[in-house]
Amino acid sequence: MCDESSPFGVIGSSLVPEPAIMATTLKLTIAYDGTDFVGSQKQTNGRSVQEDLETAISGLFGEVCPVNLAGRTDSGVHAVGQVASVHDGRPQMSEARMIEAINAHLANDLAVVGCVRESETFHARYDAVWREYRYRIWWGVRQPLLRHRAWQRWSALDLEAMAEGAAHLTGEVDLASFAGNGMGVTGAPAPGRRGTVRNIMHCSVYPVQAWWGTAPADGHGAEIRIIADGFLPQVVRTVAGALADVGRHKRSPAWIGELIQAADRQQGPQTAPPQGLMLWRVGYGNDIPDPDPVDVRNGF
Repeated sequence: MCDESSPFGVIGSSLVPEPAIMATTLKLTIAYDGTDFVGSQKQTNGRSVQEDLETAISGLFGEVCPVNLAGRTDSGVHAVGQVASVHDGRPQMSEARMIEAINAHLANDLAVVGCVRESETFHARYDAVWREYRYRIWWGVRQPLLRHRAWQRWSALDLEAMAEGAAHLTGEVDLASFAGNGMGVTGAPAPGRRGTVRNIMHCSVYPVQAWWGTAPADGHGAEIRIIADGFLPQVVRTVAGALADVGRHKRSPAWIGELIQAADRQQGPQTAPPQGLMLWRVGYGNDIPDPDPVDVRNGF
């Protein structure tokens, strides 16, 4: 008779060890509507994406499960491609079933949309090599469907001028004039080893069609797409504010280059509201960002 608690099974008269289950980390792709969150990171003043995930996963696994996120998003900012890493507490569960099980413990404005198992050392933030954000603007007749999805304006925007301005934001760029939380103010301590310099792989502006078929006279949409190896607080929203000033001819496209050279937030532009911003995708390993705008044309 075989002891059921033994790590061995019986084949004929030989004792054969059962295969050990390797420790793994879950790489979760997360989507959320940021309207009712105080942000992605845990905070003391309200509901956060990280805390909701930790509560759901800890309840499922029956143990405390800290969650790490690839990027930090502010209150009101959305995501379709946020990435989280967490210890795999149910290694026998299929990845498809894992998605269903976690989502069963989450509210309707937050969901796991992808799950793969990585090595035990995988970290959503530290292993990321680039992140892509998109910011959407609507101008024209006010559209209630977009109140949580876009920065709505009345004045028209010159997208060609905005695209010309965006071209200055590629390569190794000092983002001090666009950084929030006091990071870009002259004389402020440099934030980390690289200071305020980041490698921007792509920055562009494209028109976006309205999926509900509105007449052109009723309004127009635009999307700013920016991909970089790292970001600073409020950078994308401030870039959007700067490009909007260029688009309404308050500033010239060359002004974006001047802001980069100035490296001083006190000379910088307005910060656009959060509801137009979305964390779109996070890249790892040899993953190459794709700046093709074809999916942008499909509409809001």
